[in-house]
Amino acid sequence: MKTHAFDAIIFDHDGTLVDTESPDFEACKMLFAEYGLSLSLEHWAEKIVGRMDGYDNLFNEIAQTGNNGATPADMWQRLKELWSITLENVELMPGANSLLNQLQGASYPLGVATAADKAWVTRWLTHFNLLPYFQAIATGDDITHNKPAPDVYLFAAAQLNVKPQRCLVFEDSVAGAQSAKAAGMTVIAVPSHVTKTLDFSQADGVIDGLEYVTLEWIEKLGNTKQ
Repeated sequence: MKTHAFDAIIFDHDGTLVDTESPDFEACKMLFAEYGLSLSLEHWAEKIVGRMDGYDNLFNEIAQTGNNGATPADMWQRLKELWSITLENVELMPGANSLLNQLQGASYPLGVATAADKAWVTRWLTHFNLLPYFQAIATGDDITHNKPAPDVYLFAAAQLNVKPQRCLVFEDSVAGAQSAKAAGMTVIAVPSHVTKTLDFSQADGVIDGLEYVTLEWIEKLGNTKQ
């Protein structure tokens, strides 16, 4: 029986499987505009993508611009209201369904490791009917230290009952790539249009999208890591 190049494959969620990042950025940009401020895509990608503490940092930036009277709680509430508008545009990332079908057909154990909370990731995986693909869902709710710490990827590997060193990861954020590398995993960066300007030099490889990944490509990658 032929063995796989990796014992499991783990995906980040936001920006890797599901494009929640584009509407998230639009909501944050709208929030900044309401306070007379501009927010660049590059700055948002660096501060937010893959980091749940990033929103607090953005709120602090708004607060530091002057006496606007808004508290972090006020800004959180307003951002959630803006999300209710922009999240109508959430879409699957190109190639996600096709690749998951291929991997499931090849009997690869699959997992998700996300900085987001369980309710958030369950919402979108259910919406796009992706939940049946995965044997493990690791979220920010499951660990003490979120990305870029390795905890969430180590938790996913434990759920899948595989060694971290035998896992292949697909990530679109720098914090996520740092997290998976710290866990000892092989990391392929899949920069989205949101994160394409960031430095992914520490990843084991960079690809333009999940639609370019094939079973043969994964096997070849695994052979180079042995």
